[in-house]
Amino acid sequence: MSDKIYVVGHKSPDTDSVCSAIALARLKELTGTANVVPCSAGKLNKETEYVLNYYGVAIPEVLASVEAKQKLILVDHNEYGQAVAGADQAQLVQIVDHHKVGGFQTAEPLYVRIEPVGSTCTIVAQAYKEAGLVPEKPIAGILLAAILSDTVIFKSPTCTELDKTIAAELAAIAGVEPKTFGIDMFKASSNIAERTPQSMIEEDLKAFTMGPHKIGVGQVSLMGMDGFEDVRANLTAAIEAHRVAQDMRYLCLMITDILTDTTELIVKGDNPEEVAKAFGKEIVNGSVDLPGVLSRKKQVVPQMTTYFQG
Repeated sequence: MSDKIYVVGHKSPDTDSVCSAIALARLKELTGTANVVPCSAGKLNKETEYVLNYYGVAIPEVLASVEAKQKLILVDHNEYGQAVAGADQAQLVQIVDHHKVGGFQTAEPLYVRIEPVGSTCTIVAQAYKEAGLVPEKPIAGILLAAILSDTVIFKSPTCTELDKTIAAELAAIAGVEPKTFGIDMFKASSNIAERTPQSMIEEDLKAFTMGPHKIGVGQVSLMGMDGFEDVRANLTAAIEAHRVAQDMRYLCLMITDILTDTTELIVKGDNPEEVAKAFGKEIVNGSVDLPGVLSRKKQVVPQMTTYFQG
């Protein structure tokens, strides 16, 4: 067993999970904790690569699994189903998250900080302030980027006033205008022609237990829908293949157009009409149209969970 403490987000890592791990590890270092290593639970998506490259932050090592009592800090999730392999046997030291509490048990007490804000990085940035520290410019920049990503540039219903306040403070340190940087960030990652169907499925996919079912919900954010129809057929076939391979009852992929604040929910499974009923909608050509929906956490997963557990 290593004496290192690994800080890692969920599988299919997004910008918030990666940047919160990096920033929290740096905070631990600054406050006297040695051997803290930020990690990613998988390959970075294009948005996260853009953010880290923009601020000159090193790409963290990939942690696919951990050994039986390895010290571990989880960020941006608190369910073993979303964690790296072996996490349920690790020695959990801390959890920092902004999602609903999943079912997890630990052998020992640990520090848990879960707050209803738009981004885990908001909580981490607040922790810097509480410690009387100002994050270095690169850390401030990636913290800001994660907040912009998770709140969809403050448009998501998950966004709080604290997210906006913290983002403004971080932007001053990072030397950028938040909305302008957010748009550039989303543009950098939204070119469909550069993405494979499998990468679109896996880049922000989470598995949930809803009633007796294992259901996957992924999300792809686009700046407009140009080029999407060219990949639709291959994408839907890949969604079904991935669903079968992962033994999911349903696999749903949110195609979210940030320009129009609209999501098309592509649903694959034996009876996709079930998923549509969770939203009081009908399935049309394999999809559910969800105008005004931007947030998986607040506008999709709760509705589906309530329906399938009812």
